Amino acid sequence: MDARLKCMNHLIQESDSIVIVSGLGVAYDAGLNGVRAEHIAYDIEQKYGYSSDEIMSSLFLNNRVTLFYDYYKQIVLNTELQPTEIHKAAAKLQKAGKLDTIVTREVYPLFQMAGCKDVIEMHGSVEENYCPNCGKVYGSEFIRKAKSVPSCEVCNVPLRPGFALIGEMVDNGKMTKASDAVENADVLLIVGASVNSPLCRHLIKYYKGKKMMLVNTHETVGDERADYRVYGNLRDLFAKITDIQEAKEDE
Repeated sequence: MDARLKCMNHLIQESDSIVIVSGLGVAYDAGLNGVRAEHIAYDIEQKYGYSSDEIMSSLFLNNRVTLFYDYYKQIVLNTELQPTEIHKAAAKLQKAGKLDTIVTREVYPLFQMAGCKDVIEMHGSVEENYCPNCGKVYGSEFIRKAKSVPSCEVCNVPLRPGFALIGEMVDNGKMTKASDAVENADVLLIVGASVNSPLCRHLIKYYKGKKMMLVNTHETVGDERADYRVYGNLRDLFAKITDIQEAKEDE
């Protein structure tokens, strides 16, 4: 194992207060596009005649609801939700008492599906679509199976997505909770995001330690602020640095 990976693994082994900040790269690694789908921006404009930022806005939802939900179904929910080795490894860390909190930009509950708790979904979830009239909540499968625009079974009005649309503010309560978690972290582990991404740039201001780790596919400007960093295949790298020895049960 590379010396950097060994060092990061050792620090993970010794820690009992890890906070993971999960970026969009983790969703991409799972085969999902995310809300903005920046990696296929050209294809989206060719298909829809609008950018993802235009489509995923309140104005577009109100004025072109059919096209909005076609994008939601085809782009945001482009494949089955399946936790990867990253999500499973995080659950293992949490079970071992090493991982406190996960802060994620993903709108997919993959960490929860893998068994993780204390997950702060900064932008909401595809599982929390709701009726703006009665508040009834509908999951992603309801959206997928709707023949056209998914509407409330009670009120017969179009649903609102369970995640923040472009231009909408992030919930202040979630931001405060995430900031508090980072402030109290021993190890801050950033996965699938650059240090200079909006979420990381805000949160690292609260980190007081010297064990900020970055695992990403490629290097970007500002990454040098991380104390430890590695680049490459997210699943492989994450598996190596989080490989911990399980405590043996008393005979």
